[in-house]
Amino acid sequence: MSDRLQSIWAVGLHDAKRRVRSQRMLILAPLVIFLLCAACWGFADSRIVPAGLVVNSPADVLFLSSTSIVFICTLSVVLLGFDAISKRRLTGELAIDLTQPMPRSDYALSQLLGVWLSAMLPTIIGIFIGTFLIQRQMGVWPALGDLSMFIISTGLLLWWYTSLQLLASSMARDIGASVTLGVGTWLFFVFLWLIPTLVIAQSMGVDVTDTTSLAFDRIQERIDLFSPNGVYQLLMETRLSSASQPHLSKISIWISAIVWSILPTYVFCSRIKHLKP
Repeated sequence: MSDRLQSIWAVGLHDAKRRVRSQRMLILAPLVIFLLCAACWGFADSRIVPAGLVVNSPADVLFLSSTSIVFICTLSVVLLGFDAISKRRLTGELAIDLTQPMPRSDYALSQLLGVWLSAMLPTIIGIFIGTFLIQRQMGVWPALGDLSMFIISTGLLLWWYTSLQLLASSMARDIGASVTLGVGTWLFFVFLWLIPTLVIAQSMGVDVTDTTSLAFDRIQERIDLFSPNGVYQLLMETRLSSASQPHLSKISIWISAIVWSILPTYVFCSRIKHLKP
């Protein structure tokens, strides 16, 4: 087992290094780092925080800064991994890779690891710099538990999107279709997820014109368990004050996070295992 893990890590790290040196990373990395730092700096300054947003602690700043993770960091996963499988399939590299003395499931995990590591590198740099900026603005460091939750939740979110993107890349017959599937999935969860939430809430007799009502919040939290972004936000909310914490139990939120971590990964590995290059 240790040999297999070493092989997965070695192949994944090699793939990550190749992506880090790519032209895409030269554009994405500064953008990710800048937006994360700008979010942490801006939300930590009471003069800049928009009216209606309450920022009393570094935990609140981290929660508000997580919106930049949802928008730019998840998109970076799509842009870094859209051709991870489809391009290799078109050029014949995939056929060669799959003939190597390495189980296909291990190869699939190494591809996931490579894309995930390349997306996490600028993200983690932005988080650490942003943490320093929070301290400069507020005079206090984020609590270790809050920062750990921020990093772990962000890592999980990027892993979920990596699994979804590589699954889309393995299903696409050309690079254009891979981009379309990846970006389409990203758009659905980031911008369009509220639509099924409103439809379901209305069908249950909830007034959807008042999205701040307690009844709507409870329904939205349950529906968010089926969205990677929703689970991410729920995980971050568990570190807020008691008045701002989700109504769902932490156990149900973590169960959903575990399912999101296992199910797409399993489907992708199964797809690679039976794929005919």
